[in-house]
Amino acid sequence: MRSAVALQHGATEDLLRATLADDDSLLTAEQRAALVLADAFLDDPAGLTAASAEQIRSALTTEQVIELVVRLMQWSGNKAMIALGLDLDEVRPQVY
Repeated sequence: MRSAVALQHGATEDLLRATLADDDSLLTAEQRAALVLADAFLDDPAGLTAASAEQIRSALTTEQVIELVVRLMQWSGNKAMIALGLDLDEVRPQVY
């Protein structure tokens, strides 16, 4: 399901396969930094290294960091529902 959404937003099958294999050679610096931020936010926020923080700062604007963190907070809020099998069966686009 999430891959289908990614494809709708410009991802390619090659890009999805590469990221699943931890191959970031197809990613832009911005995409790499976004993944570093997402991994840190979701796995170990206190463990963000100075090198990772610099990578994020050099590749993303403050606005991009804020947007990503807010979206991660929104998306991670439904983890319990997914674990219980109570998530929505379809992705509903949101208009802002």
